[in-house]
Amino acid sequence: MAEEKTMIENGEIEFKERVLSRRELVWRAFKRNKLGMFGLYVLIVLYLMALFADFLSPHHPYEQSLKHSFAPPTKIHREYKGERVGAYVLPTISYVDKATFERKFYEMLFPKRLVLDVFGTQVEYEIGKDGVTGFSFMLDEEYYIVPKDGTMKYAGSTTKVVDYLLFGYDDKVLTEGEADIETSSEAAKDTYFGKYGFRLGLNSPDEIEKIVIKEKLNMILVKKGEDIEMITGKVIDYDHKTYPVKWFVKSWGGDSKNRIGYLFWIFPFHYHLFGVDNYDNNEYVRLYIMGADQYGRDVWSRIVFASRISLSIGFIGMFITFTLSLVFGGISGYYGGIVDEFMMRFSEIIMSLPGFYLLILLRSLLPLDIPSTQVYVLLVFILSFIGWAGRARVIRGMVLSIKQREFVEAARALGFPDTKILFRHVLPNTASYLIVAATLAIPGYILGEASLSFLGLGIREPSASWGLMLAQAQNVTYMTKYPWLLIPGIFIFITVLSFNFVGDALRDALDPRSLG
Repeated sequence: MAEEKTMIENGEIEFKERVLSRRELVWRAFKRNKLGMFGLYVLIVLYLMALFADFLSPHHPYEQSLKHSFAPPTKIHREYKGERVGAYVLPTISYVDKATFERKFYEMLFPKRLVLDVFGTQVEYEIGKDGVTGFSFMLDEEYYIVPKDGTMKYAGSTTKVVDYLLFGYDDKVLTEGEADIETSSEAAKDTYFGKYGFRLGLNSPDEIEKIVIKEKLNMILVKKGEDIEMITGKVIDYDHKTYPVKWFVKSWGGDSKNRIGYLFWIFPFHYHLFGVDNYDNNEYVRLYIMGADQYGRDVWSRIVFASRISLSIGFIGMFITFTLSLVFGGISGYYGGIVDEFMMRFSEIIMSLPGFYLLILLRSLLPLDIPSTQVYVLLVFILSFIGWAGRARVIRGMVLSIKQREFVEAARALGFPDTKILFRHVLPNTASYLIVAATLAIPGYILGEASLSFLGLGIREPSASWGLMLAQAQNVTYMTKYPWLLIPGIFIFITVLSFNFVGDALRDALDPRSLG
């Protein structure tokens, strides 16, 4: 019962009672469970994410960039030369640090304007003006070994020409004309000792205190079409390229081969919720909000596309499982006799087999080189095949009880056929159990698919599922150095937990004692 307030003419309030339907009573009881509502909201967000995966992905999920292999999440900047500006990113590159000999990711500085002091005269160059198309820099690299006695011994030098400098590594070359890079790492000591140690009179790397690399700006090359102007001077001021982060960016889309980049799988779509305005098609510009995998593919884009497989497989598998359970359990419980014996003995054989090992056996009997779309369909049927037997026995027990009730006896007396009684009167009374059981069963399908994909028997590259993505992080080195590869596991955990919250809340809401 519910109370409603109604205003009357004399200003008094009259309360009226309204009878709530069963659906309204269940919804009211469900809303009282805070964890259940939280789980419901989370699942709504996740399924919307799967539905609009093309719109939410700033990069093509199959696009590889080996220059960005294992790239960390992209740093988003909000300041430029001490002033607050709109969000932007910088190009990044995987670079072997010559000081530590470790592979690191550095942000790249591509100058677009230079103000030079050339023999006392100030000269300004800017890309796009006076025919200037770009800049290069001739750098001298000098290597010094510093033994423990403090003397600095010259080891050698090289000259290189680059189009960019690296933030945090040698970007001081522009403003100061020289950048000193020092290291005391064992790898650097061993490497430089092997190259220059004996020539400098050293007997072992243990005698080395540190390595010093001096980078000096030798010459600036100003590109004007096919011509190059070589300038020797000091940089007074400079501006470098930035790439704005924007909402509703037009980029990739309409991949008909893989059928992605389409709105609702029908209309080619090139706009995405967020991305980078890569106005000059710089191959080093990426926006990885959750880092990149070993092939330089955007982890976030692959997660949202993988959610289509990981989230849908539960619902489809649950539908098939409960269809089989209703047919076997309903017919067995209603007709009994030899039909009951045959169906229940068959289901007991299925139940006696270890589920996970049966899952692996059935998948291993199929070719391993079949396309991912076929693997997806096969996974659904395999997961459904091993899950129906136990629920069929529960439904059989419920049908045995329901068929003895008065409304079923009345239907028989009126001459209704058995199939109509079974499917219109008996099985619908198992709906409460089916709803709760289905909600609690879906996580099992998600975990089953994740387990098979983790073992290499599920979805195959280049397609993605959360289990397959998690399998790529099982290397201990990857787990410690590239922790963002574990993010798909967080999505699995959140999804399974949310389904359990919703299932528990539904079970309580459908309890007659909670309806009031």
